[in-house]
Amino acid sequence: MSKSSLVHYTTVTRDVDAPIGELWGLVAGFGAEKAWYPGAISVSLEGFGLGSIRTFDYVYPAGKNKGKRYTFSEELTECDASKHSMTFRVRRPDYPDMIAFGTTVLDSLGPNKSRFRWIAEGSPLPDEYMAVLREDLDERFDRLIVAMANQLVKDD
Repeated sequence: MSKSSLVHYTTVTRDVDAPIGELWGLVAGFGAEKAWYPGAISVSLEGFGLGSIRTFDYVYPAGKNKGKRYTFSEELTECDASKHSMTFRVRRPDYPDMIAFGTTVLDSLGPNKSRFRWIAEGSPLPDEYMAVLREDLDERFDRLIVAMANQLVKDD
């Protein structure tokens, strides 16, 4: 399946009170998410750079799926540090036939403010699956962006 045949699942956008370089330091730590990723029981990494695969042992920390545990993996497929952007192929056991990609993009809004966009796209899904997936991703991406922002809060 070519990237041009992918459909948009969702985009979650939040502004973060942190310099883009500090936020990028967390986002670009591919495989080092356990320190800030709510619900990550463990994160392992195979390889380094493009083609590396991170595997999460995950439990939903909140919401309607609270306590549900599963393992999923993501393969780093693109990274552009100059644009503060990276894309990874997502493999989820609850959607085994889905081809999906997540993309994180950061934009500087000033010396101490950044915009974080988390974009999900993939193969077409039936409407009933799309609605469930979109709800899950919206909640998760928002929670993850907040968790990263909280890591960067300055203690005065």
